[in-house]
Formats: sequence, structure tokens, C-alpha cells
Amino acid sequence: MRISNSTAAAAEFVSCRLKAGVDRVDFLRHVHASQASLKQYPGYVSRELYHDVHQDTWFDLVRWSDLQAAEHAAETFMDDPHAAGLIGCLDPAGLAMHHYNWREELGAVSARNPIDTPSGCVELLQYRLLAGACLPNYEDVLREMSETLRTHAGFIRREVYYIAKTGQWLETIFYRDRASADAMFAEIKDAPCMKACMELLDETTLTMTFAVPVEF
Repeated sequence: MRISNSTAAAAEFVSCRLKAGVDRVDFLRHVHASQASLKQYPGYVSRELYHDVHQDTWFDLVRWSDLQAAEHAAETFMDDPHAAGLIGCLDPAGLAMHHYNWREELGAVSARNPIDTPSGCVELLQYRLLAGACLPNYEDVLREMSETLRTHAGFIRREVYYIAKTGQWLETIFYRDRASADAMFAEIKDAPCMKACMELLDETTLTMTFAVPVEF
């Protein structure tokens, strides 16, 4: 299912924490400054920033036209004039970056809310499947799950990303608010598609975070 008319086929996903003493306002100033540079890179499509208040972790999702564009930008950004200020805000021990293929056909858009509905809560899931799990079977489960999600009142959209080389999955699920996310889970936790998903997923690799979108 196409989520949008976007030309994006890949994404860079960065999770990070700020160094002790770094001010949030100063960090966002550097993020904003870096945006002017990122937009000039070939293949740039869009960027979103999220913050998990409880763990004080930041997530930077940049969509690209393809993996080559994402990897090229990552390699050359270190030489960009705005890179030093932004990277200087980050705690190296809490920094992780991955490049994913966007499996847009496995995602979903709401059947009840416009795709541009403001989101107050983003659920971030990262995981791998059990060894020997059948990938086509799991993709079918993801499609079934997407059809279930899209009818929920507080759901906006779901994006699915995958790294074939490592088997790492990333899902970003957008809701109106945290209450909508909790209501969704209560509704589908015993659904057949959820049970089928958990039977294929390696729970020891699963991380689940709820964050809020941040303007910059």
C-alpha cells in the first residue's frame, strides 16, 4: 500500500542522547542549522525528529530516494560546516545509526484520518525475527496487521523499514496521542495477526519506545 506520493525508498534512523549539560534549545538550534545542509544533498526527501521524554532519547529519521543517497550523505556530512556543532551535542555512548530500505507496501494509512493529521505520539519498534522464520510469511502478517490498524480511530499511519543484510526491522507508527496508542494495543493484543507476529519475532531483540514529534 502506498503511503504517499513520496519518492523516498530508504531512510537513515539515528537514536541519540545529549551530553550532560547540553541544553535542549541549543541542540534544536544545531538540528535546524544542519537541515539547511541536508536539504542540499542529492536524494534528500524529508526529515522528522522525535523525543522520548521518559528516557530522554532523541530519534532523527531522514528519508532518502535510495540507500546510495543516504550512505553518501552520511559519509560526507562529517565534513559539513554544521556537523561539528550538532555532533558536539551528542553523547557518543548513546549514539546509533542505521540505514533502512523503506518497505512502504507493508505499511498503512488510516481509513478514518487524513495522512497529514497532526501526530502527538509515535511508537518506534526495532527488532529481528527468529532464526529460520519465513520472511514472506512475516510480510503477509505485516500486511494483515496494517489492515487491522488502519480502521482504528486514533491511528494515522504506519511505516515499515528493513535491513536485508542484518535482518533488522524498524516500524514507526503514528497516533493522535498516547491514549490512542494504548487503546489500539488493548484492542489488538489478542488479535490473530498480533499472535502470528509474536510467533515469528525474536522478543529478545525487541525495543519499543513512545516518543513525541518535535519541531525544529
